Amino acid sequence: MDQIPFDELARRLTPEALALFREMAAAHIESTGDRMFIRSDTMGGTHMIFTGEGSSREFHGFDGGAVEDLAVWRLIHVGYNARGTPNYRITGEAQQFYRWLMRSEGSAVEQVEEEVRRVISGSAYASRHQGAAHLLSEAFELLWGGRTDDQVVSEIGDHLRKALMDATTDAVGPTSAGGPERPIQRLQSHIAGLDLSSREAVVETQNVELARVVLRLDHRLNHIRDEVDSGEPGASWDEIRRASFITAFVCYELDRL
Repeated sequence: MDQIPFDELARRLTPEALALFREMAAAHIESTGDRMFIRSDTMGGTHMIFTGEGSSREFHGFDGGAVEDLAVWRLIHVGYNARGTPNYRITGEAQQFYRWLMRSEGSAVEQVEEEVRRVISGSAYASRHQGAAHLLSEAFELLWGGRTDDQVVSEIGDHLRKALMDATTDAVGPTSAGGPERPIQRLQSHIAGLDLSSREAVVETQNVELARVVLRLDHRLNHIRDEVDSGEPGASWDEIRRASFITAFVCYELDRL
């Protein structure tokens, strides 16, 4: 599959295969555990049981040929149990294709998300904010790995929290009031000393409040084990994606201060 551009692959897949792939890839990404699709052929049609934890998607009555199409293009890995029943797993290449597919077909919000990520991961941003750019890159690499176990969630939260702190230091200077661990106080003090119009002051104040909310979310992910031990729910993939994107957006806005 690495020898064919993603746009060409999207054209070659049948509509039925493409629709099935979207559902299978989404189920894989939003779930944890042993994410396997077990096929069952009955008089009522072809079905699959998904073994991952977290997704409520169902796979009933789809075109069996669509699965074969996905296997041909190595979007799924095909295995068999002791009784010869086929099972399928989403491949790493398939996850890359799915991300491309979602970006190309995405909503306005998803397009904004992709633009922010493009800027943050670019060489220009990295040259101005080396620490924050590296930490955000590490967080997104873990995010797109699809794992949501506590260890990975904690690492992502740590990267995001530190990225926001580093971006704050770059924006306000290393000698500003408050230590690195108190980015909100530092931002408030910095903005108070700027010569802003009343409208600009309101906008920047709201950005600081957004940073405050994001920092709380990043802190929750960083300390997810304590959260779960205290009775709070674990972190879903959507929550982790949201935290990663909004943290990147805040870092993007801090670059414009």
